[in-house]
Amino acid sequence: MKSEEILFDLGFNRLESDVYIHLLTHPPLTAYKIGKEINKPTANVYKAIDSLAKKGAVIVEDNRTKLCKAVSPEEFLGHFESSIIEKTKSAKEFLTNLQTEFDDEKSYSIDSVPLVFERFNSMMKRSKKIAVIDAFPKALEKVIDSIEAATKRGVEVFVEAYQPIEIKGADVTCATIGNEALSHWKSQQLNLIIDGEEHLIALMDNDLKKVKQAVWSSNTYMSCMLFAGFLREQTILKIMSEVNNPDFETIAKELLEKQKFFYNTNIPGFDKLNKK
Repeated sequence: MKSEEILFDLGFNRLESDVYIHLLTHPPLTAYKIGKEINKPTANVYKAIDSLAKKGAVIVEDNRTKLCKAVSPEEFLGHFESSIIEKTKSAKEFLTNLQTEFDDEKSYSIDSVPLVFERFNSMMKRSKKIAVIDAFPKALEKVIDSIEAATKRGVEVFVEAYQPIEIKGADVTCATIGNEALSHWKSQQLNLIIDGEEHLIALMDNDLKKVKQAVWSSNTYMSCMLFAGFLREQTILKIMSEVNNPDFETIAKELLEKQKFFYNTNIPGFDKLNKK
């Protein structure tokens, strides 16, 4: 990525990028001198300097000469980061107060990898009773904290993993064909159903840079069906892993008896579906 493009992402325009980079690599200069050296109109450079000063990227000498000096990247970016955090907090508070919840059972596509993980984490915070997860290793590693936070609140969390992993408080089932699945998909999936009320089904590229397909919905019926299917798959995998155990029949019966169904478990989504 070019240096200008990096600065564009921080809200700089092209001239501001040119001026800041020029000042980083030169001793303090007047706006007039900068304009001459980068071949830009002086009036425009003055405007860019003023904007950069407000952003905290440039300081101007306090005398008639008005020499301009670039603020070090470490100091400027530290200030920029703090400013963004404060603005984000203010915006979050304001927009959250405006938000109105509607009964919406449509399905929505998600095209941003960061939003996939944000949606996962927010769903885990909303989970009340039970969460079912099916996730490939790289994706799963990024959400362990939110899973463990949910288990600490008393949420039952059932995870299907594809490599051995320990998640405090969660019931983890490691797929016996994990390596084959990873080799076949060459991607990272992250699936979550909470309380039979909401579901997130996401498939991303192996570098977690691009969404291949991701859908979120609070459709109760679909969430209940996915909840049942994903949880039963985990039970089947547990049974498959015990096939060669001499006590297979006993173990299989115990696993099936522990299987959570809508009629033997308090699942909010199923209660909501019945009322509808």
